[in-house]
Amino acid sequence: MLGSIAAALVGIWFYNTAARSGRPAVSWAVSGVVVYFLAALLWTLAVTPGVKDAASHSQSGALIFIVRYAYIGFGVLVAVLLNGWLNKSADSQ
Repeated sequence: MLGSIAAALVGIWFYNTAARSGRPAVSWAVSGVVVYFLAALLWTLAVTPGVKDAASHSQSGALIFIVRYAYIGFGVLVAVLLNGWLNKSADSQ
């Protein structure tokens, strides 16, 4: 549920920043959501299995939190970095 809310917020943010870079708003919003989901999927497939294994052997609250929610932070971080990088390059042209 939190991942879907984060994806919606990323889409809204990309939609609102599309005008600054001269991109079509709807396709830019969809691009932001796709970037978020791809980054979250990459985290889930690459990092979560190792952390989940460690969390099952030690009942650390931090490891359980990482297993459950870190993909959201990683997806948002990648979307923020990509939007900032692409808007910066559009502003300099």
